[in-house]
Amino acid sequence: MNAIPVNVTDFSRGLSEFLNQVQYTGQILDIERGKKIIARVSPASLQDGFPIAMLDQLLAKGPLLTSAERLSLAKDVGDVRSRLSKIRDPWAS
Repeated sequence: MNAIPVNVTDFSRGLSEFLNQVQYTGQILDIERGKKIIARVSPASLQDGFPIAMLDQLLAKGPLLTSAERLSLAKDVGDVRSRLSKIRDPWAS
């Protein structure tokens, strides 16, 4: 779910309504002062982990990697994957 921008003044005036959106619909709010995001309000359940649906958004905001860095990252991911234990399928015959 994408975060929606909310002006600080609007957020303070409609605090209860905004918190209801966060709690009951899982909405994430980016609180802005001027054009700068100063805070993010998200459901507490997101603090226990990172939703995979937000991975693209996170990566888009991250630093751009050079070709060498991308190759190194791909190698590291491959190394980690090769060390993962295979999960036995209990339904396999």
